[in-house]
This record gives sequence, structure tokens and C-alpha cells, in this order.
Amino acid sequence: MDRFIHLFLGHLVGDYVLQNKFIASYKQKKLKVLLAHIILIFFSQVAFFAGKDFNINSIYIISFVTLSHFFIDFFKYKNNNKPFFKSPKYYLIDQLMHIFTLFLASIFSTQTFFYIPNKLAVILISAIFNAYFLGIYTFILKNNVGEYKRDFVGYIVRGLCPIFYIFGPLVYSVYTLLTGFFSLYFLKSYQVISWALSIISTIIFMEVLL
Repeated sequence: MDRFIHLFLGHLVGDYVLQNKFIASYKQKKLKVLLAHIILIFFSQVAFFAGKDFNINSIYIISFVTLSHFFIDFFKYKNNNKPFFKSPKYYLIDQLMHIFTLFLASIFSTQTFFYIPNKLAVILISAIFNAYFLGIYTFILKNNVGEYKRDFVGYIVRGLCPIFYIFGPLVYSVYTLLTGFFSLYFLKSYQVISWALSIISTIIFMEVLL
């Protein structure tokens, strides 16, 4: 599980945190931009998979993950004009394909020590997943047209969930109630949905991966 955790974190950082508006807009239109995105994926994986026993097997694993990421994204690049490839259903399929390759790669990895502690890695995974993935997915789900803009308030509300979770059920329950009221009164409908999903996903990540 340790290997998958660190590969997953490298994927989330490379595919979301390091993907700015320009890359997100043009990686499906210009091959050079897609390649730049893939390079960022590679270095993100190296950074988060690093450890004392990082070896040639680790390079093979990261290369496999990076090439798989390229082919998955290239497939979307070639079919960008088709409506299905812009749908929430394909967005889920796309990420599930990435996650499957990460899981497959983790099986063949021989690395056992990572510089980033597991607990910190899982907290970061949950925070990034909540902030970015759920925000984008619910936006696509509720808005078939329009361009997604990063909602930094939503990022903070959703991203802090795992931080409060580690302080125990009582603290997390209070945080859930407070952010729930805030989301209902001040955020858009898709942001409320992403908030609700983030409350659940945090529990899943923190209980399953740790």
C-alpha cells in the first residue's frame, strides 16, 4: 500500500496542483503542451516516490506510470472534439484508468522506504483530491458548458478536511457542521456537492490508506 500511496500522491500533484490554466486548456489541443504536462508528471512522481532505496526498479516504475499517463491523455487529445470525452462520465473513467496504472505499477515496485511519511502522504492525497478532483468533477457534473475556474475558498474548505479529521471525531464533526452551514449559505450548488463528497472521501482515505 505504501508504494501506491506515494505514486497516487505524485499523480495528484502532477495532474492537478502543477497543472495551471494554460496546460489544462491546451494539453488537449497542442501536443507540445501535452508533452510539457507529461514531463511535470514524471518529475512529480520522482519527487514523491523518492526514498533511500530508490533504484533502477523505481525508475522503471515511474517510467511506466508516466508513459501510461501519456497514452491515456493522448487518447483524449485525439478525441477531444467528441462530446463524450468532455462528459463527467469520461472524467471519472479517465481518472480510474490512471489509478489502475498506479495500482499495477505499485505491485511490481520493490521500493520499501520513502522520504515522505505515509501519514503525511495520505493527508496530502485527501486534501488535493478533495480540493481539486471533487471541485472539478462536480463543476462538470452541474455545468455542461463554461470554463472551470479555481475556487480557492472551496479549496480551503475541502482541503482542510483531513487536517481536522486527525484531531478526532468530535473536532471533525464540529468542522463538518460549520463548513456545512458556510457552504449552504455562501457557495454555489456544485461546491456544496463537492463539500459533502469531501467529508465522505476524507473518512475513506484516512481509514483505508492509513
